[in-house]
Amino acid sequence: MTCPSGFPPWSVIIFLAILCGCHGDRTKLGVVHDGGEKDVLVAMTSSVKGLNSSKDLINFQIDARSRDCPLYQVPIQEPLHALILMAPLPSSCTCGVADGPQLPPVIVRMYQPDPDTPALRSRVLDMFPSPEQLATMLFDVMEALGWRETYMLYNKRSEFYSCFLAMLNEAASRMFHLWSQEIPADKEDGDGLGAILYDVSTAGRNVLLMTSVDVVEVILDKAADMLLLTSESRWIVTSFDVRETQLRSARSSGAHLTLLRPFPETDPSWGRVPPDGQMSYRMRLVLDAVKLVTSLSLDLGTNSRRSHTVESAPKSMNCRSGMRNYLSKDIFSGFSGHVSFDSCGKRKNVTVFAHEYVGGKSKQVGTWTLEGTTGFQQKWQRPTDIQHLSGRHLRVYGRQNKPFFMKKTAGKRGEVGSTPYHGYLLDLLEMLATRLNFTWDITVGSRGDGSMKKIFDSGKYDMALSPYSLRPAYHGKIEFSIPLITRGYFLTMKKPNRLDKQGIFQFMDPFSGEVWLSFVAAAVGVSLALAANGRLNPYEWSKAARRGEVSGEEAGNLSLVNSLWSIYGAAVSQGQEFLPRSATGRVIAGTWWFFILVIIASYTANLAAFLSKTSADRSIRSLADLAGQTDVPYGTYKGYTLVKFLKKSQEEPFKTIGRYLDKNSDEVLLESGQSFERAAKGDYIFISPTTYEYEILNERCDMVILTEEYFFKYQAALPFPLGSPYRMEINLALMNMTETGQMDLLNNRWFNKKKYKCYTGSTESDGVLGLENLNGIFYYLMLGTGVAMLASCLEWLHFRCKKSGSRNDGPSEPAS
Repeated sequence: MTCPSGFPPWSVIIFLAILCGCHGDRTKLGVVHDGGEKDVLVAMTSSVKGLNSSKDLINFQIDARSRDCPLYQVPIQEPLHALILMAPLPSSCTCGVADGPQLPPVIVRMYQPDPDTPALRSRVLDMFPSPEQLATMLFDVMEALGWRETYMLYNKRSEFYSCFLAMLNEAASRMFHLWSQEIPADKEDGDGLGAILYDVSTAGRNVLLMTSVDVVEVILDKAADMLLLTSESRWIVTSFDVRETQLRSARSSGAHLTLLRPFPETDPSWGRVPPDGQMSYRMRLVLDAVKLVTSLSLDLGTNSRRSHTVESAPKSMNCRSGMRNYLSKDIFSGFSGHVSFDSCGKRKNVTVFAHEYVGGKSKQVGTWTLEGTTGFQQKWQRPTDIQHLSGRHLRVYGRQNKPFFMKKTAGKRGEVGSTPYHGYLLDLLEMLATRLNFTWDITVGSRGDGSMKKIFDSGKYDMALSPYSLRPAYHGKIEFSIPLITRGYFLTMKKPNRLDKQGIFQFMDPFSGEVWLSFVAAAVGVSLALAANGRLNPYEWSKAARRGEVSGEEAGNLSLVNSLWSIYGAAVSQGQEFLPRSATGRVIAGTWWFFILVIIASYTANLAAFLSKTSADRSIRSLADLAGQTDVPYGTYKGYTLVKFLKKSQEEPFKTIGRYLDKNSDEVLLESGQSFERAAKGDYIFISPTTYEYEILNERCDMVILTEEYFFKYQAALPFPLGSPYRMEINLALMNMTETGQMDLLNNRWFNKKKYKCYTGSTESDGVLGLENLNGIFYYLMLGTGVAMLASCLEWLHFRCKKSGSRNDGPSEPAS
């Protein structure tokens, strides 16, 4: 075996104590530790003083910051008689025999070494049970509980990690189904821990929690949130130092936890117990180690003198020959149980007491020794479903929040039914009461009552009907049910009246009034030019008819009336009915045609843009759309969590919106009610929580929700007091209701937007023109048709009058 050089990262300190026992011999004790566990060292010092009858105690330290083994600093003339190892020695202390430092004859070890650790050249007494003993104990206990499979969660800081390989071998030999997964070292790794516990939920309900004590509470809290602590759950917590205060999550869950205690309930009379009465297993081992060295002080002095000569030094440490006569069969009862060792220095007579923790109470239900388990079959009770709620009367606190809990509106006769309130949570409470057989009365409060923690701390209420978001700020203050519904934020504003800016002459909007007047003036001017050219130009129709080149009916082709008609026909792309014959007239007509080409193209393009122009309620569908526009101001309540997120975000579109809110905070960051009312008045977009959704969809038909989906979503759940005995039972009922579809029916009853009277959906598609966009042109058509009919009547009357006049004015008879 090659021994590595250097020292471990910790600073090894040799704590020397001179023990003067009743035999009169001076016993020098050294303690190796890693610089931590100060409480253990204090307890050990106190124990040394209590056991030292002569009060002749000398304490000093040896600095271990040098690269040499700190044991070299122990004077050869005053060697150590015993050494307590709370941490491993550096490799330089254990490599080689000839060049190594002088080790004391007895070493008491508080931990199980790694398999690759070099053997020590001393008689080693292991206070901690061996890995094989721990593995055997765990499997004996699991089989006594009726387990044939388990999911083992572990971390490398656990005192049981030394038996990991022994656990795998034991599982294989017993044909026991064992799954294992390491827990993240960082106890704040919520995502990793959640993923691991999800695997546990799919593997089964028997969990072996083999972790260090500092993460037990974190794991159980997360397991409770994921419904892994129920009346069907079985957990074994291996940490010897876990306290009942760390098991708060399992207190009212109905889950059965088995705790392991390798020490008696009554401490021995010798030694000093800490003021709080709490002793870690590590502290118990150290106190017993000091007591052990004290009880061996005479033998240590004798054997130390014998071992000073090279000839008497053991060449090979055969555990059976080296320890058989060195230790008595039984020594003493200590803080960690009965202290005795076999001929190899391994702890024997190890006893572990199994405690059952259910409903916040703990009791001993079995015992394990090297001979096996006892008491489990007689005392262990198989878990049964615990029903805390059956027959109970719950005191419920409620706050009005639409549509979760709200006051009924009176009917035509002023009646409101058996209860004046209704809502999603009230229906849910009635469903739970029917399923779990409990009754309830409700007290309606308001936000002026204070925080939910303050309300629960009063002790007046068992639960609350109020949808609370699952946020870290509430952790350790109140507890929650499983998530009921997803909530979030949306954009809302006043529904625009599309007729406000529309009229019967909307088709004229593409051009301003000045353009229309200029167009009419241009048409009249060109018509006058054509008419003048037609009368004066010798090559036009009028002059040509006089010369007989064309018929007389064509003489008036370019009269003023016909010129106006031709110009109008060309303007509406119907062609010019009367064309000029002269070059001058053709230049005038061609110029007009090109002018009309540009005018019509501009009008058509602008008309399409005007008629299909989308308002804010159509163009803004997301936060990205909101950030990309500057026409409509927007804002929200300054106290929302969303505002903090937007101001700190470095990603778009959140960054742009946050910068806008920060820049215009005085104008757009208002109180919640003020922001909502400002949006209801128009020309303002409110970034609203779902608190206002029911009111908008069911009561405020003058407002519209712009976004189809929520953003900045969160889960809402029922709040409970800390340690509520009813939370887990209600959670199980909610899970069953979800599985049977009852929660879907309830959600459809209260959150189906299509059932709300103000819901419009997406029927008004972008780009689709309605009658209100084109009604003016229809009015124009009807007006033109009416004028034509009137002109037709006038023409008919004119024709009749003219015909009648021609008859009256016929040729007279000639005179005779």
